Amino acid sequence: MAKKDLIIRIGGEGGEGVVSAGDFIAAACARAGLEVYTFKTFPAEIKGGYCMYQVRTSAERVYNQGDTFDVFCAFNGEAYELNKHLLIPGSVFVYDGPGGDFEPEIPEGVTAYPIPMTKTAQALKSKRSKNMVALGALSTLFNISEATLKEVLTDKFKNKGEEILNFNLGAFDEGKKLAEAIEKVDTFRVADPKEPKDVIIISGNDACGMGAILGGLDFFSAYPITPATEIAKFVATHIPKKAGTLLQAEDEIASIAQVMGASYAGKKCMTATSGPGLALMAELLGMSSMSETPLMLVDVQRGGPSTGMPTKHEQSDLFLAIHGSHGDAERIVLSVEDVNDCINMTVEALNLAEEYQCPVILLSDGSLAFSTQTVPAPKPENFTIVNRKKWDGQGEYKRYELTDDNISPMCDPGTPGGQHIATGLEHTEKGAPCWDLHNRDLQMDKRFNKLRPVVNTYKPVEVDGEGEADLGVIAWGSTIGVVREAVDRMRAEGMKVKGFYPKLMWPMPVEQYEAFAKTCKKILVPEVNYLGQLSHFIRAETSISPISYPICQGLPFTPAQVIEKSKEVI
Repeated sequence: MAKKDLIIRIGGEGGEGVVSAGDFIAAACARAGLEVYTFKTFPAEIKGGYCMYQVRTSAERVYNQGDTFDVFCAFNGEAYELNKHLLIPGSVFVYDGPGGDFEPEIPEGVTAYPIPMTKTAQALKSKRSKNMVALGALSTLFNISEATLKEVLTDKFKNKGEEILNFNLGAFDEGKKLAEAIEKVDTFRVADPKEPKDVIIISGNDACGMGAILGGLDFFSAYPITPATEIAKFVATHIPKKAGTLLQAEDEIASIAQVMGASYAGKKCMTATSGPGLALMAELLGMSSMSETPLMLVDVQRGGPSTGMPTKHEQSDLFLAIHGSHGDAERIVLSVEDVNDCINMTVEALNLAEEYQCPVILLSDGSLAFSTQTVPAPKPENFTIVNRKKWDGQGEYKRYELTDDNISPMCDPGTPGGQHIATGLEHTEKGAPCWDLHNRDLQMDKRFNKLRPVVNTYKPVEVDGEGEADLGVIAWGSTIGVVREAVDRMRAEGMKVKGFYPKLMWPMPVEQYEAFAKTCKKILVPEVNYLGQLSHFIRAETSISPISYPICQGLPFTPAQVIEKSKEVI
């Protein structure tokens, strides 16, 4: 398959401007009408430690961060040491030299371009300009539009004063001159600019925040936790514009309690956390189920258990999301594939919480949280907003009335005639605590049966491919984007492969899984956790016996990994 993209990786020490340089390249490519997918990883320390940013750009859509880089730019010796095994014949190596802190050995077949980033920054009397020097050099070497990059830099620095702006543009120009003096011998280049599209470039976390605003959010409470905090930061910036409220709670338990209280009062509410916070919220998730109080929660998964790997990628909270409660507590669990899903499915999750009066958990992950993508600019008028069923004021009000669809009308506190109890205790239709055996059966049936329609009314699981296949690959979360590309590449090699991409994780659409499996000789489930959590649920809930393919090293899959395993399985 002919290569249509370019992948640039920048590595260095936290605080050297690695992430800023990557962000500027991604923004410039997006403004030039190109597709962008980024991936970044950094240590848990505030400053220092290895930091990496990877930009994949193409004139065509890209679904993931790619297999490996085409171009590697090393700011220091640590970055070189950690990536030198990936420098293969045909790749390009841009490094800080002479004058840097290392002298690399250039592997045979690798094109190397030394750029004295540190030395130039020192001459400019600002070590912090090192990334601007690198940016100017990369722009010249790989056809990244200089005009567009300078637009991006101007937008970033103009509010900091003309002196700072001009200094950064000057450092950029110095890097450009250094690259112009080099004879370019490789063929890598960013695709030529296209007609600008109506798109934005945004991270997964910010996209969840945007989806919350578009979904009619009234109240948000959260406690800061990596890697979910940016959702709260985005909401904090924008929810006051619609007269909404954001609180930073003292801990995760307080945040979900505040969300439940506001929801009981009639507001559309949400919180966001990561695995350790979700664990603390388990008891109140159960209360949301029992009291049928709408509640929406975004869980940005990270490496666990315990504190684990706070800044690293994993998708290992599925067990906790589905069954994280004492007793039998119903809920809806969704999982996003990409940044666009983070917008759209946050709206859908808020809608489902309101419609079914239950907790809805939306699973994102550490990779997607910080990855940026180009996505269509969302139009508020294109979103359907669902609000909870309200009491019409007629007759006697029963908060937990047994209805045909098992969903009872809600009533805001203070509504005349609408006095009621909403409690974590088992209760009668009116809400009074009750231990009657028959009543217990009725209320348990009510809470679980109201969710049965979800598997048929929520959008069907996407099947990628037609007819019979030697292998079906089931993927969830951001692994879907990796599998999409892997399936395309395997088909191009003549392999009979299909993909199956669920977004509704619970209740599980069993019939759709079964129908897909009948068309495939074998089923493979790649996922970023140790136990193969989705594979576990597939074996438990269906007649399918999938081949589990788990990894948990803090990084997402690459398409090459999925292809290699698929060929082995076939």
